Amino acid sequence: MKFFRQYGLSIVVALFIMNMCMMPSSSVPSLSLGGLVPDILRPLADFVKTNLDKFAHFTFFLVLSFALGHDLWVQRVDFSTKKMKLWAIVVPILYGGLIEIMQATLTTTRSGDVVDLCFDTFGTLCGFFLAKTFVPKWFERENFGGARCS
Repeated sequence: MKFFRQYGLSIVVALFIMNMCMMPSSSVPSLSLGGLVPDILRPLADFVKTNLDKFAHFTFFLVLSFALGHDLWVQRVDFSTKKMKLWAIVVPILYGGLIEIMQATLTTTRSGDVVDLCFDTFGTLCGFFLAKTFVPKWFERENFGGARCS
């Protein structure tokens, strides 16, 4: 139970990402802007709608890296340590690669895409730097009796 208490946020985010990335493409929600967008913004709205999948990958992995950074930070792992960089940067990128391989090999309606992995990577890096900037300001660390993990 301690593991789930320590990494619960990251686990929930990772499972959500897996669910969204592995569901049949016909079940993926689509963006319908209708008449909500003024004509002057229509090209931007069309660009976003066309590339919504890429924005989703970026956002998913930004949130995952941020969550991992948070979960480790409250356990007294500093952002400058190898452990933090491994778990908040390397692991999400590998997870994104695994998802792309699974999409290519285990589904019939999805395909693995190197560009998606690039957006996963970019989102991970942005999430790490956002976490490094904001998590220490917003969240307190757990008290482990003065012991420090690194």
